[in-house]
Amino acid sequence: MKHLILLFCLLPVFGKAQSTLTLAECVDLLAKNNLIYQQSSLQAEAAQAQLRQTKSQVLPQIAFGSTQTLNAGRSIDQSTNTYIDEVFGNSSLGLNFQVPVFQGFKVQNQIRQGVLLKESAEENRTAILNAQTVLLMQNYVNVLATKALYESWTDQVLSSETQVDRISKQVNAGTVGVNLLYEIKAQLANDKFSQVTALTDYRTARLTLFQRMNVTPDDKVDFEALAPKDSTLTAANAIDIYEDAKKSFPEIRSAELYRQSFSYQVKSIKALNYPSLGLQGGFGAVYATSNKNLDYFNQLNATRNGSLQLSLSIPIMGRWLTKPRVELAKVQERQAQNTLDVTNQVLRQAIELAVLNLQSMADRQASAQGQVESLTAAFAVIESKMNAGIANSYEYSLAKANLAKAQANAIQAKYDYLMQQRLLQYYRQGNWTGVF
Repeated sequence: MKHLILLFCLLPVFGKAQSTLTLAECVDLLAKNNLIYQQSSLQAEAAQAQLRQTKSQVLPQIAFGSTQTLNAGRSIDQSTNTYIDEVFGNSSLGLNFQVPVFQGFKVQNQIRQGVLLKESAEENRTAILNAQTVLLMQNYVNVLATKALYESWTDQVLSSETQVDRISKQVNAGTVGVNLLYEIKAQLANDKFSQVTALTDYRTARLTLFQRMNVTPDDKVDFEALAPKDSTLTAANAIDIYEDAKKSFPEIRSAELYRQSFSYQVKSIKALNYPSLGLQGGFGAVYATSNKNLDYFNQLNATRNGSLQLSLSIPIMGRWLTKPRVELAKVQERQAQNTLDVTNQVLRQAIELAVLNLQSMADRQASAQGQVESLTAAFAVIESKMNAGIANSYEYSLAKANLAKAQANAIQAKYDYLMQQRLLQYYRQGNWTGVF
């Protein structure tokens, strides 16, 4: 029992000890906190509310009314229809309703338009989240890359410090000149400067990632490394990827739904040119204090009355008013079509570039790795000569700088390739399943 109590006490501590975030967890935080995505969610909710408001127009309007009146002077007694001259009060009760019978299918077309706008807003919300996720993934990979670069320069600093220590001992022993020590210390200073620069880049990348998620930065939080993915995509099938993507990508669906909505807007405007038919009705009763013969309820029963009215309205010059509105809606529809075309173009070009970049980055990574291996071997030779006193500081510094540059290129190429693999997988699937 004591062990069980201890376990429950330690659970919050274990929860707080969690300090590593995966890419998937970062995406969850993005969806929860990112204000740009939240704005698109509000727009989708507004479209849903607008649709409900439009649907409410087909419902009958029912109202109950009550009027209290104080009369003075010459009036008509409603119970006898004769003139009276006295102060009296009366009250009237009424229940009225009206319902549109036919309006040229104006509201029905507005509802169809509202449905398309609601679906377009929902697709746009998903598209916004996807766009923010791509940026988040770039920020996440940049954090990993700048961290690896910082660690690489830290190793370079340690290597230079070891060399400074070795040369210092040789200077004290009188086997080398003090000028060599100064030259190696200069190399160490350059490495430390690069290390500080890399640390600044790493901290900036972390801050950018936290800001993307709208989360308070925490130096104790680390980010999980990404594993490489297998990819057999080639430039030859970029068009196939695009043909599949344009059927499922929310950006395309949102733009297409938005374009379609204008056809129903045109129909709802043209409906104003058709005759409209409406039904109205009411039921009421009156009580007056001037009638001394009947009490309140008997008066209401005696004065009850109802009516039912069917009204017809035929527009005569309606087309003069609706024609400019129809022309504007058709222009807006063409603008929506152009937006759809631009969205398709941007998606196609992005996929073509992603396929090309994947192949280029794979070649670049392989070349950079080969360069690192060659320069590592070359630096090892120079370093051994340096330790033996048969190589000068210039050869050592040049070899070390070339190796550091090659390592930085290899790190950048590695993470660029990891990013491009995931980006192209997303384009190919149209969703994030398995990408993280």
